[in-house]
Amino acid sequence: MARPEIKDDRREQILDAFEQCVARYGLEGATLGKTAAFAGLARPLIRHNVGNKEDLQDALVQRFLQRSKAAMDELVACLPEENRLDTLLDILFDPRGANPQLVLVFNALSAAAPGDPALAKQLQRWLTDFVTRLEAVLLQCCPRAPTALVEAVAAGLTGIYFNVEALYPIGLSERFAKSSRQAAKMLVIALEAANE
Repeated sequence: MARPEIKDDRREQILDAFEQCVARYGLEGATLGKTAAFAGLARPLIRHNVGNKEDLQDALVQRFLQRSKAAMDELVACLPEENRLDTLLDILFDPRGANPQLVLVFNALSAAAPGDPALAKQLQRWLTDFVTRLEAVLLQCCPRAPTALVEAVAAGLTGIYFNVEALYPIGLSERFAKSSRQAAKMLVIALEAANE
């Protein structure tokens, strides 16, 4: 029997390969055979270390959700006390932080969600958590702003951010990226004005 750390490393290798397959071929087109080829492993090793395609998908979704939560935790933790909202926008709209492969994976998962109610619920919870955490940051910075405005600004920032992220894989123009950040800044300015 393989040592646990070897099995864990092999599992990560397989999940990395499956993620690449999903990014390239979508969830439907990401097969065990293609995953084995990307991982440089025999197909039986995929089944032995992770399981069938459904197991791979479940593991990929869990890893995506965990990584997203960790990234949001890190983002919130690194925000300074001064200029908190400007720093938030700088981080959200910095193209160096974009991960086109994860965007493609998310697109593949959301495309599969209408036919998979369990996946849809997981992605809905993920989105709700993201927006709720964003609302908390906004409310911390603008405690006197009306709740409805905080919610609207959080929704607007989320929409702009996700749109920009979704467009990075096609080679988003710098002009559009800057304009998107400016649109997000206008929402923040409106919130700050309501806080005064």
